[in-house]
Amino acid sequence: MKKILLSLICGAMALGAAAQIKVHESAGLETTHLWRGLEVSKGLTFNNDFSFSDKNDHFRLGFWGGMQVNGDYKEFDYYVQYKNGGFSASLWDIYNFSDGIYDNSDAYKIFNYNCHTTGHFLDLTVAYNFGEKCPLNLSWSTVIAGRDRGIDKDGKEVQRYSNFVQASYKVYEDEHFVVTPSVGAEFAFKNTLNADGEEKGTFYGEKAGVNDVRLNVTYKLKIGKHEMPVTATGMWNPEANKGYFGVSVNLFSL
Repeated sequence: MKKILLSLICGAMALGAAAQIKVHESAGLETTHLWRGLEVSKGLTFNNDFSFSDKNDHFRLGFWGGMQVNGDYKEFDYYVQYKNGGFSASLWDIYNFSDGIYDNSDAYKIFNYNCHTTGHFLDLTVAYNFGEKCPLNLSWSTVIAGRDRGIDKDGKEVQRYSNFVQASYKVYEDEHFVVTPSVGAEFAFKNTLNADGEEKGTFYGEKAGVNDVRLNVTYKLKIGKHEMPVTATGMWNPEANKGYFGVSVNLFSL
């Protein structure tokens, strides 16, 4: 897994070296970090994205970080992305190192990529945006390596290859507001069992199914010439029978 990530990063850097480099920076605040049906952070969270791209923004190499203001949630990710027209493909190395979420100390070692003890997982996403005439966005994400493992019916530890598919559609936009509902579902390529011998499900929940139904309402806040869009999100997880509400603000994007 480590070799795969390093080769992709080196490839992206080589492409960048052959073209004009652009630097991007953005930061935001969230009342809670909601991701694929999960409440990853349970309090006010600061996030930051720093990336490099070629002049046409086809290739991008970036770093994303999130931290709850009280320190309970901490995440540091790397990613590479290719984008051309409405098509995009990205590979993320996602590393949540929040205190108390792992049973073994090796999971907190940032360069530990042993599939049995790592705190990392590699997430591959392909997506297509159909544009303004049909504001539909479709995406498919698969955990291809890392901490998405379980025990199969033969008692062997296997990679589950959990998947998350999502469709979103912008139903309304004017000079002040954007309204975008979405629906997402989870399933795994490999079935694993829990301690009771029942199917464990996926990285995201106890069983396959619809796990992320959202309504995003964004207000296009401006302070002077500075844009600071504010988004209210209602998220329902039918598979887990839970619901969440969050508000986020994009502080700046350069």
